[in-house]
Amino acid sequence: MILVVAGHSLALGLCLLSFPQWTLRAVGWEYAGEVFWPSQAGLFLIILGVAYATAVRWRPLVWLLIGSKACAIVFLSAHAFWLDAPRLAGYLGLADGAMGLTTALLWLSVRRGPRGEARHGAAESDS
Repeated sequence: MILVVAGHSLALGLCLLSFPQWTLRAVGWEYAGEVFWPSQAGLFLIILGVAYATAVRWRPLVWLLIGSKACAIVFLSAHAFWLDAPRLAGYLGLADGAMGLTTALLWLSVRRGPRGEARHGAAESDS
Protein backbone atom coordinates (compact mmCIF):
# COMPACT_ATOMS: atom_id res chain seq x y z
CA MET A 1 0.00 0.00 0.00
CA ILE A 2 2.90 2.33 0.74
CA LEU A 3 4.16 1.98 -2.82
CA VAL A 4 0.67 2.56 -4.26
CA VAL A 5 0.36 5.83 -2.34
CA ALA A 6 3.93 6.80 -3.30
CA GLY A 7 3.22 6.05 -6.98
CA HIS A 8 0.02 8.12 -6.86
CA SER A 9 1.87 11.12 -5.38
CA LEU A 10 4.78 10.78 -7.81
CA ALA A 11 2.48 10.53 -10.85
CA LEU A 12 0.33 13.48 -9.82
CA GLY A 13 3.41 15.49 -8.91
CA LEU A 14 5.08 14.81 -12.25
CA CYS A 15 1.91 15.82 -14.09
CA LEU A 16 1.56 19.05 -12.12
CA LEU A 17 5.23 19.88 -12.53
CA SER A 18 5.37 19.07 -16.25
CA PHE A 19 1.88 20.04 -17.45
CA PRO A 20 0.32 22.22 -14.72
CA GLN A 21 -2.54 23.83 -16.65
CA TRP A 22 -3.49 20.66 -18.51
CA THR A 23 -3.47 18.63 -15.27
CA LEU A 24 -5.66 21.15 -13.47
CA ARG A 25 -8.14 21.29 -16.36
CA ALA A 26 -8.24 17.48 -16.51
CA VAL A 27 -9.49 17.35 -12.91
CA GLY A 28 -11.95 20.22 -13.33
CA TRP A 29 -9.93 23.13 -11.98
CA GLU A 30 -10.15 26.17 -14.21
CA TYR A 31 -6.91 28.03 -13.56
CA ALA A 32 -5.73 31.01 -15.56
CA GLY A 33 -2.94 32.13 -13.23
CA GLU A 34 0.79 31.68 -13.32
CA VAL A 35 2.07 28.11 -13.49
CA PHE A 36 4.42 28.65 -10.54
CA TRP A 37 1.98 27.56 -7.81
CA PRO A 38 0.71 24.38 -9.47
CA SER A 39 4.27 23.49 -10.47
CA GLN A 40 5.46 24.04 -6.91
CA ALA A 41 2.66 21.80 -5.66
CA GLY A 42 3.87 19.18 -8.14
CA LEU A 43 7.41 19.40 -6.80
CA PHE A 44 6.14 18.99 -3.23
CA LEU A 45 4.10 15.94 -4.27
CA ILE A 46 7.21 14.41 -5.83
CA ILE A 47 9.16 15.02 -2.61
CA LEU A 48 6.35 13.42 -0.58
CA GLY A 49 6.18 10.47 -3.02
CA VAL A 50 9.89 9.83 -2.56
CA ALA A 51 9.50 10.05 1.23
CA TYR A 52 6.55 7.64 1.10
CA ALA A 53 8.54 5.16 -0.99
CA THR A 54 11.43 5.46 1.47
CA ALA A 55 9.02 4.32 4.21
CA VAL A 56 9.27 0.81 2.78
CA ARG A 57 12.82 0.69 4.18
CA TRP A 58 12.68 3.29 6.95
CA ARG A 59 9.44 2.57 8.79
CA PRO A 60 9.03 5.78 10.84
CA LEU A 61 8.21 7.60 7.58
CA VAL A 62 4.91 5.70 7.47
CA TRP A 63 3.68 8.26 10.01
CA LEU A 64 4.55 11.05 7.57
CA LEU A 65 2.31 9.38 5.00
CA ILE A 66 -0.55 8.94 7.46
CA GLY A 67 -0.21 12.47 8.83
CA SER A 68 0.02 14.11 5.42
CA LYS A 69 -3.09 12.26 4.24
CA ALA A 70 -4.95 13.45 7.37
CA CYS A 71 -3.91 17.04 6.55
CA ALA A 72 -5.02 16.56 2.94
CA ILE A 73 -8.48 15.50 4.11
CA VAL A 74 -8.90 18.67 6.15
CA PHE A 75 -7.44 20.94 3.47
CA LEU A 76 -9.39 19.51 0.53
CA SER A 77 -12.66 19.22 2.44
CA ALA A 78 -12.44 22.81 3.69
CA HIS A 79 -11.80 24.08 0.19
CA ALA A 80 -14.57 21.95 -1.32
CA PHE A 81 -17.23 22.87 1.22
CA TRP A 82 -16.41 26.42 2.31
CA LEU A 83 -14.10 27.96 -0.25
CA ASP A 84 -13.98 28.15 -4.03
CA ALA A 85 -12.55 24.76 -5.02
CA PRO A 86 -14.53 22.54 -7.37
CA ARG A 87 -16.68 19.81 -5.83
CA LEU A 88 -14.06 17.32 -7.01
CA ALA A 89 -11.80 18.52 -4.16
CA GLY A 90 -14.14 16.83 -1.69
CA TYR A 91 -13.85 13.55 -3.57
CA LEU A 92 -10.08 13.92 -3.71
CA GLY A 93 -10.17 14.38 0.06
CA LEU A 94 -12.11 11.13 0.37
CA ALA A 95 -9.53 9.37 -1.82
CA ASP A 96 -6.66 10.72 0.31
CA GLY A 97 -8.57 9.67 3.40
CA ALA A 98 -9.04 6.16 2.07
CA MET A 99 -5.32 5.89 1.26
CA GLY A 100 -4.32 7.19 4.69
CA LEU A 101 -6.81 5.07 6.61
CA THR A 102 -5.94 1.90 4.68
CA THR A 103 -2.23 2.51 5.26
CA ALA A 104 -2.81 3.19 8.97
CA LEU A 105 -4.90 0.06 9.46
CA LEU A 106 -2.41 -2.12 7.58
CA TRP A 107 0.49 -0.56 9.45
CA LEU A 108 -1.12 -1.16 12.83
CA SER A 109 -2.00 -4.75 11.93
CA VAL A 110 1.59 -5.45 10.84
CA ARG A 111 2.90 -4.06 14.11
CA ARG A 112 0.69 -6.44 16.10
CA GLY A 113 1.10 -10.15 16.51
CA PRO A 114 -1.54 -12.76 15.62
CA ARG A 115 -3.46 -12.10 18.86
CA GLY A 116 -3.34 -8.33 18.66
CA GLU A 117 -0.31 -8.04 20.91
CA ALA A 118 2.53 -5.72 20.04
CA ARG A 119 5.38 -7.61 18.40
CA HIS A 120 8.58 -7.85 20.38
CA GLY A 121 10.82 -4.97 19.35
CA ALA A 122 8.23 -3.29 17.13
CA ALA A 123 7.83 -0.28 19.39
CA GLU A 124 11.57 0.37 19.58
CA SER A 125 12.38 -0.01 15.90
CA ASP A 126 9.25 1.43 14.27
CA SER A 127 8.32 4.47 16.28
